[in-house]
Amino acid sequence: MSNDYPFEIGSLNNAVTGDALPSVTDTGGELTSFEYSRPLAEYPTATEIAMFLQSRDKARHIYTRDLNVNGRAVQEAMDKYLAAGDFYPSSALKEALKSPLHLYYYKESGWREALEKYQRNKEYFDLGTFLHQSILEPTKFSRAIVEPGLPMNTKEGVAGLISFWTDKVSEVENAKELLTQADNEVMSLGLDMNKIDGMRAKYKALKAVSGLSSVTAEHKAIIDIVKFNYDRYGDGMFYELLKHSKREISLYYRDPETGLKLRIRPDAMQFAENIGTDTIISVKSTRQDDLQAFYNDTVRLNYGLSEGMYLDVASKVTGRDFRSTIMIMLQTTPPYGVAALVWSAEDLEIGKYRYRQALQTVADCKDSGLYLAYDAFAQSGNMGLIDMKQPGWNAKDLLPQDIEN
Repeated sequence: MSNDYPFEIGSLNNAVTGDALPSVTDTGGELTSFEYSRPLAEYPTATEIAMFLQSRDKARHIYTRDLNVNGRAVQEAMDKYLAAGDFYPSSALKEALKSPLHLYYYKESGWREALEKYQRNKEYFDLGTFLHQSILEPTKFSRAIVEPGLPMNTKEGVAGLISFWTDKVSEVENAKELLTQADNEVMSLGLDMNKIDGMRAKYKALKAVSGLSSVTAEHKAIIDIVKFNYDRYGDGMFYELLKHSKREISLYYRDPETGLKLRIRPDAMQFAENIGTDTIISVKSTRQDDLQAFYNDTVRLNYGLSEGMYLDVASKVTGRDFRSTIMIMLQTTPPYGVAALVWSAEDLEIGKYRYRQALQTVADCKDSGLYLAYDAFAQSGNMGLIDMKQPGWNAKDLLPQDIEN
């Protein structure tokens, strides 16, 4: 064992529990057994990760260039990642498990993109997105401010807002450059900064270069509550967990079994040098008010498929052994709590199985050119007629009602 690590996660439990099972059994729509990709004991537990963090000396920076082993890992903007349309993301694979038609609509037909063009794109503050980003980059919490409620239809009101934002920009280290950049932006538009249109343009330019987000007083209060909960969770554990993690990293890979080109972009990647095991970190917002309800949502929304895909592709591209997922749950309703959830070995194995199942469905559809709708679930020869059965809980007894009394 390397002296670099206090201990090697996985070595604490040498007993092989959950050896590979011989087959996949599907009874009534429920998986009862399937062949594991590895022994369950090789997946780290929350206790093992916590022990590593408590004994770690310091976190280390991992260079992106060192992650390019069998594929491509690159730090890039989200727009560029989304533009790689010939690569399949986990969202497309989730659609394939619903039906081949869902896959066709989402990825192959062009219908989704055509309809999205009719959606109006407006610039507005998205609280959920801001909180999501702040969880991974906690310094962002302090970048939300409430600007004065001055009118934009008078020169006096706009002048007051310009003064407010000029003061904010002046507080940063390269203030002079940023103020000049804002002025140049207005001049490039050919506007007179002494007239109200030019003043409004300068106001917007100052906001843009400030690096701050203008929010309502209500949103600021929510952000402050989330930060309070974030800071005190696990005695500041999130700051240790995320030190030198990698964010905004896109990974591209061709699956050798199906020939499909795949892409993933985890919220964050953390490494064995820093937390004892190569780990995918995912942030998920929820309106649920307790953990069990959120756990149910992770099944309903098929998060497991994504996490299984992330582990597989990240391992293949980087040459590392990604075998842990930590999901950070963020409540967007009171009490705005957070939680760090280490996925169980069995749940990750189920996710990997569903990921491979979806990959094969996509490959079969592409090879055959057939993208059936729900008739794919009908028994062969039934002309699309599907035997329907309501869920078991529908059969429970109804409470008697005494109408007269």
